[in-house]
Amino acid sequence: MGLLMLAAVGVQAQERTYEPVFSMGGGYTSGAYTPFWLRANQFGEVPTWESYYHAGMSAKMEYRKGRRADWAMGATARVNLTETRSDFFFQEAYIKGKFGIFELSVGRKKYIQGLADTTLSSGSYILSGNALPMPKIEIVVNDFWAPGFLGGIAAFKGNFVHGWFDKDRSNVTQVFLHQKSFYGRLGKSSWPVKFYGGFNHQVQWGGTKRYLPASITNASGSKTSLLSDYFYVITGKSLAAAGGDTATYGANDGFNRLGNHLGSVDVGMEIELKAGKLFFYRQSVYEDGSLFHGNNITDGLHGISFTRHAEQGLLKIVVEYFNTTSQGGAGGSENTVAELRGQDNYFNNGEFPEGWTYMGKGLGSPLMTLDSETGLNPTFNTYFDNNRVEAFYVGAEALLGENHLTFRGSLSNAIGFYGNEYVPVKRQISAGLQWQRPMPWISEGAQLKANIGFDTGDWKKDVFGGNLSLSIPLL
Repeated sequence: MGLLMLAAVGVQAQERTYEPVFSMGGGYTSGAYTPFWLRANQFGEVPTWESYYHAGMSAKMEYRKGRRADWAMGATARVNLTETRSDFFFQEAYIKGKFGIFELSVGRKKYIQGLADTTLSSGSYILSGNALPMPKIEIVVNDFWAPGFLGGIAAFKGNFVHGWFDKDRSNVTQVFLHQKSFYGRLGKSSWPVKFYGGFNHQVQWGGTKRYLPASITNASGSKTSLLSDYFYVITGKSLAAAGGDTATYGANDGFNRLGNHLGSVDVGMEIELKAGKLFFYRQSVYEDGSLFHGNNITDGLHGISFTRHAEQGLLKIVVEYFNTTSQGGAGGSENTVAELRGQDNYFNNGEFPEGWTYMGKGLGSPLMTLDSETGLNPTFNTYFDNNRVEAFYVGAEALLGENHLTFRGSLSNAIGFYGNEYVPVKRQISAGLQWQRPMPWISEGAQLKANIGFDTGDWKKDVFGGNLSLSIPLL
């Protein structure tokens, strides 16, 4: 961190923005778990189980304005202290460079993926910002680029990533991430109505077991290799012929695809009104072919966001409906290929037992919970033991004088998962309120932030909690 600060001081004369910030605080929970909306979508910084104290330091240098080519970097370090453990981690640590519309970044950096409200959503289905960011190498077009030959009517953005999951995963270690996305916008940026659409593709693949000397061979009889596997990963091409060569490739890879493929297909519409901006969005889930056959078309995230053209009072409100109860249906029939689909078991995977998680937290929507986050199935030993969920969510943001308020609330119905359904469903109500305001008498730019929240229902014992944080710029 010291080297980062010295580097920043050396480039201030070149008008590079440098923002070192120190923060400290703590949190309290009355029960075995932290209230849901105090920990969800916090990029892994809030402990799930215990009261805690924390201290952190961040420093970022952003791009200089007006430069076609430039570089930037940032880091955020944090320590959480609880009664049972102390965790020191880098929430962010990256360096990035841009040339024109393209950016190349290396390291750990906050990001979400999918069409949704970026600040107030319950969480994008596939990547919500719930877990600590993964280390990755990424090539990305961050902002919609409108080619001149299309007259600005159509614009595009996307990314291509290679990443690394945590090393200490049971059974299969050293697992890789492949990620890519492509999104388009129809309508000039100045038009009052614009349409959006696109997809993202995520793959968990690799693992040391696959490349051990005694590992399986590929179709040519030679040992498996990272290079040949990578081709199948990025294309989504099946390893074996129709019907599946499970003798050569194993039940998971041979019958379906190499690795764990999942993602969402998203659409949206934006309408500019005199009073504000309306944004409608829908994220459709795919994981096991059910979306292609229309079996799980009811599953997904449905949202409406309204942002007012105002500087005081209510600034934004978001209403969402989240549903993952279909998962392609119960399946079991063998009459057609479509009927074979079903029981997709979102975010779980037989080859990668920890499923769609990183460092013990779900990467996707936090509304789909792990067995370590609730009291639903304390001994079932299934990572996502609550992945058939129906939830109603509302978020609101307001500014009253210098007091910035954010509310999040949800009513969630847990159905469980196929083979372990809850009849009747188990309900949970969760709410959280955040208050933030500047503290100029401490330091220019200082901010005090306080959160309170509670959970009540059938998922776990009722719990109440809160946290407090003070951040102080150092320059």
